[in-house]
Amino acid sequence: MVDSNENNPDWRSSVDVLVPEANALGMIGVIRSLGRAGYRVHACASRADALGLQSNYAAAPVQCPAYDDSGFVEWLRNYVGAQGIRVIVPSEGFLHAIRDVFEEFSPLMPLSNDPDIVYRAFSKIDVEESLRAAPGLGYDEHSPPALVVRRDAARPTREQIEALPLPIYIKADAGYCTTGDDALLRRITAHDEVMPTLDRELENYQAILVQGFVPGVKAAAAFCLQDGEVLAKTEVLGLRTNPHTGGMMSLRQTTQNTPLAKAALAWLQHLEWEGVAMVECKSEPGTDRFWFIELNPRYWGYLHLDLFAGVDVPRIQVDHFLGHGDNNLSVQKPGVIARHTLPGDAGYLLSLLRDSDVPLLSKITGSIRFAMDFLRPDIHADLLFPGDRKLYWKQWAQYLKALGRH
Repeated sequence: MVDSNENNPDWRSSVDVLVPEANALGMIGVIRSLGRAGYRVHACASRADALGLQSNYAAAPVQCPAYDDSGFVEWLRNYVGAQGIRVIVPSEGFLHAIRDVFEEFSPLMPLSNDPDIVYRAFSKIDVEESLRAAPGLGYDEHSPPALVVRRDAARPTREQIEALPLPIYIKADAGYCTTGDDALLRRITAHDEVMPTLDRELENYQAILVQGFVPGVKAAAAFCLQDGEVLAKTEVLGLRTNPHTGGMMSLRQTTQNTPLAKAALAWLQHLEWEGVAMVECKSEPGTDRFWFIELNPRYWGYLHLDLFAGVDVPRIQVDHFLGHGDNNLSVQKPGVIARHTLPGDAGYLLSLLRDSDVPLLSKITGSIRFAMDFLRPDIHADLLFPGDRKLYWKQWAQYLKALGRH
């Protein structure tokens, strides 16, 4: 898709871009990136109190029907036509909501126009099987011990189950759910619990991924790919997670040139992915060892860290989609730290304090570090963003109000 205003320095101001799920942290980053660049951003969410709708960078905030509302697609069709939307930056939920009409909206999205390629990337099971079957990718070396169990196939043996390190994670995709559209995630702490869980969940899912534990800290590499070209690349190391035993990276730091990033790019290219994607792994500190956890083929929760580190991924993606790419790969600043204060990092602290297995001294030192990080000028807060700082304080107000209800 090529924009015709090549000689107009303010050409972005005439381009209307729709950004759904304005409640999600990553999509708030998209709103800010594109609005700061000059695009006319239409931010939409089903909840009127979504933070992204209140952003200074949202030129047209709008409340839309929920994805499970039968009227959502018709609303989208009418809104796109009436507002002259030229680009849609999709979220995962948005893509699932338009799956039956993907071809209609595909020309507006910076993605592959092949729905099989797009929706395969959202399936943990399909990605696992595709990567494991591909020769020369070295995926087995970087994959947790795992089994794919299908409803109509033989169950794994006791020996296969007991070979998986604890804890074991039971995962399934919404696309494999036969009783609705819910994804599945269960954490199992004993081998004897695995088979009863599988028998129960296979009544609702056609296929399930059983994944054993791997050590290390959270790490990731994110890319923007279009027409076989790497438009942007960022790398991150998790310093804290919510909960403290493993989860979303609430405190993270940029890093560079890791073997993880090289492998992640090869995996995405094998999957023929176009668009943005983040490959999440566990990395063993002090070594080059890492293990694949999951693929997130959408904008990621730590996007603000990338913006603070000088890689404006959404602006790069949309510029290129409209024919204005400059083909210069942005270089990420190393060592930049950003924090998702609420509820992310607060959730880390609460999980630490509530865990009876954590020694008292560790709880005290963790609490001190958490508090001292508010005083560190080198730590950015995701929502405390230039030109849009009010969202940080609105998040505090929402969080304290929610605490008061409990």
